[in-house]
Amino acid sequence: MIKKLVLIIFITPLIIISCNQPESGKPARNKGKVSYVIGINLPLSGNGSYFAEEVRKGLDLAFSHAMRDTARMQLEVLYEDNKLNPRDAVSITRKFVDVDKVDLIISGYTPVIQAIIDLVDNMEVPMLVTLSSTESIAAPYRWVFRDFELESVNMPLLAAYAYTEMGLGKGTYLVVNDDMGRDAVKFFSEAFTPLGGSIIPGEVFEPTEMDLRNKINKIVAFDPEFIIVIGRGSAMINALRQIRERDPDIPIFSNNTVDNEQIWEALHEKGNNIWFPRPFSNRQGDAVVKADNLFREKYGHGMNWLNIYGVSIGNYLVKGLKRTGGEKDSLRQYLEGLDVQTIRGRLVMNENHDVTGATEIFTRHKGETVQAFTQKHQ
Repeated sequence: MIKKLVLIIFITPLIIISCNQPESGKPARNKGKVSYVIGINLPLSGNGSYFAEEVRKGLDLAFSHAMRDTARMQLEVLYEDNKLNPRDAVSITRKFVDVDKVDLIISGYTPVIQAIIDLVDNMEVPMLVTLSSTESIAAPYRWVFRDFELESVNMPLLAAYAYTEMGLGKGTYLVVNDDMGRDAVKFFSEAFTPLGGSIIPGEVFEPTEMDLRNKINKIVAFDPEFIIVIGRGSAMINALRQIRERDPDIPIFSNNTVDNEQIWEALHEKGNNIWFPRPFSNRQGDAVVKADNLFREKYGHGMNWLNIYGVSIGNYLVKGLKRTGGEKDSLRQYLEGLDVQTIRGRLVMNENHDVTGATEIFTRHKGETVQAFTQKHQ
């Protein structure tokens, strides 16, 4: 009899614990709160960590604010560092789905996305990806959606501004030898040439190439009125510095890779007369001011455009989780039909599973970032 009693006492807690475990893909209730699990699969160290970390800060702010603001909601946010290694990203994704039973995944960067996108789609887990401008990367997939600036949108906007507002008619390029560099030139040229402008064939460089003076001398010999410069990290900084050594004043057009504090701190005044896009945000609007104040309290400085991406993504994902109760197919449908007002203005999901919104053009003047043009709101 004593042995039976001990056995019952031992088994009962296990039964209670087991009953409290959530079913896969369904929210669990913990003291009246609905609980959701979000898996974030980003390179938080090594190459790519600057952009990923800045987006993460914005996500953190949105998620922590949602939990404070919603008495009946609990978020468990799991961060995993894939170090921009596709194999690590795949292992993390499997863990998120098989072990952690996440309700949705957030990831980024083209090599990582390409490594996990088929897996996620087959597992039928909603995934929001960012930090990739590769054309139509999410379009063939039911469960994957992308929110980031596209070269096919931003470069035509810069081209039109260069021709119609700045009166520039002849340019060339110095760009990294990959899809990002080639796409930037392609989409800029396709918009610039029909307006009456011309793009002289320029030069490409490898991501590890540091001395670009010979290539710069070749393109400057064409006497261009501006140069398109696309790259990353130290190679990008060197390209800009060495162009400024050759011509201190020539206008330079770039994409969002140029727009980070590491580059501006390295260039100082040499960063003047560089033109680049940013996602729209009404910085005088109440929602942006409130978010910026919360961000300052948390991190000691105001939001940059990457932080704004993170906050806006986090906000509409939380809204989707609350609206759908975490049911995966309903969340997928929510993202597919996304149409929300955010601190980036109105955001709408298009047929290619790309979030679309308004864009602004900024320039550097006297070591400061200055707004030059705002695209009409959708």
